[in-house]
Amino acid sequence: MNLPFILDVGLGLLFIYLILSLLASELQELLATILQWRAKHLREAIEILLAGESKPPLGASSPESQMIRTEITQAQELVTKLYHHPLLKALNQEAKGLVGKLGQIVSQLTGLVKVFDGQSSGPSYVPSETFAATLVSTLRLGELVQKLSEIKLYQLIQERLLGTIEELVTDLRNSKGNSRLLQRELQTLSSELDGVYQDFANQQLPLAHSLRRSEACVKRFITAVEVALSDNDVIYHKFLKRLKTLDQDLPSLIQEAVPRITEAIAELKTLQWVAQQMPEGGDPRLVMARLRDDGDRFRLQQGYPLLQAMNQSLQSTGVVTLNYQQVLAVTPGHVFDSLETLAKSVQERAATDGSQLLLGLQKELAIWYDRSMDRASGVYRRNAKGVALIIGFLIAVLTNTDTLHIVQRLAKEPTLRQTYAAAAAELVKQNPEAIACFQATRDPKERANCLQRGGISASATALSNALDQSTDLPLGWTQANWQEQWQPRRRGVLASGFFLLVGWLTSGVAIAMGAPFWFSLIQKVIHARNTGDRPPTAVERSTLPRIHDV
Repeated sequence: MNLPFILDVGLGLLFIYLILSLLASELQELLATILQWRAKHLREAIEILLAGESKPPLGASSPESQMIRTEITQAQELVTKLYHHPLLKALNQEAKGLVGKLGQIVSQLTGLVKVFDGQSSGPSYVPSETFAATLVSTLRLGELVQKLSEIKLYQLIQERLLGTIEELVTDLRNSKGNSRLLQRELQTLSSELDGVYQDFANQQLPLAHSLRRSEACVKRFITAVEVALSDNDVIYHKFLKRLKTLDQDLPSLIQEAVPRITEAIAELKTLQWVAQQMPEGGDPRLVMARLRDDGDRFRLQQGYPLLQAMNQSLQSTGVVTLNYQQVLAVTPGHVFDSLETLAKSVQERAATDGSQLLLGLQKELAIWYDRSMDRASGVYRRNAKGVALIIGFLIAVLTNTDTLHIVQRLAKEPTLRQTYAAAAAELVKQNPEAIACFQATRDPKERANCLQRGGISASATALSNALDQSTDLPLGWTQANWQEQWQPRRRGVLASGFFLLVGWLTSGVAIAMGAPFWFSLIQKVIHARNTGDRPPTAVERSTLPRIHDV
């Protein structure tokens, strides 16, 4: 038994494994499409991501188990809202034709329609950026940041700027006995600042521009006052000095008016608490009277107006069938905790306005989603490998692919062995694109795509059909094969059954390895087969006997 003989036997066996692996891959892909395995697994993975748990822990106390069940239910309802968002609905491209109709029938029979909320399928892949944007949009974080910015800008204008300046002007008027002093300048300032706030509230200006305009209004007022109070008066000088102090404090006051993303998430948690305290259509005064803790009363007093403002924001966008309480009610606490952690990370790395911080939060959400989906992909691959083993074993039984019997046939029949070895070599020769693609990547998924793009399935099928017509196959339920496999008289019933089962199991495991694995191995074997024996080195040649010495 020499090396070429072993390589030819191996090539024949590898070629058979490759053909059956291609068949198994097609069957598994068809099942995955019809049964919506990827879409179902993706939805479950997103639910686990949002809930933080997939099921209550064993032996947990009743309150803890109930809390986890509640969060799981909330996560399922939140995912339903996410899947109905236009961004995710656009990703749901249902299969067409016969496969699509078959998938719809299977969805009805298996209950997948309930999983996908009345639809026969869901998206099989959701990009991280799309998920992050959808979650931010569903939770209305953009509107929340806008409302917080409006509140802070209003407080800056009315309390920190106008309030302080009016107080200074009042002191000046009292000191000079002139109740109309600086009236025109003060009215101009008030009108300008009110215009700044209205433009921002109507979303005609970004926050940063509004803050710069507010600062410019105050500076113009100070310049106008300096012109109006040009007399060398001690009282005027003291008043202008106090205005200059306010001017110096403007940068810090404006910085305080920028809402932090951590504040927005904290307000989000407060709004959820307020929504839990407030029954739909309830009277906040009755709820306030029922609360015993002063901190809770203050929390409700601060959060209720913002909740009403968010509801008005939803109504202004045309979403009249949904209020913000319903959004908050289906959001698990794990989502708020995760958002709070991500917001702190964003806030530590940035010092800019709320809208840009919101974009930073979206990027962190995308990373959070990607990391979770990496773990979910690992689970899916393990499950897919288990399914591949089952499919491989079934194919081995149905086609009677007995590895022990195939090796025996190839070993004792030179014509059969050479035919399969030549077919394997021809397959490699016909697919240079697949070979080049294999050399460029090590990823199994990408290598599977290499085979599809290279057309190896069609060429392998053509060679397999040619072999069916020209050779006596070493597999299949033919009488000749069965007589060689099942030999109870020579081996005994148990031994024959054992050898048959081992042969099928070996074939099933081999088929489950996948076509990329066997194609790569065929390449290596053909390379070793074509290389031949290694030529001797210079040292080895020096030790060989010379002709005249023989």
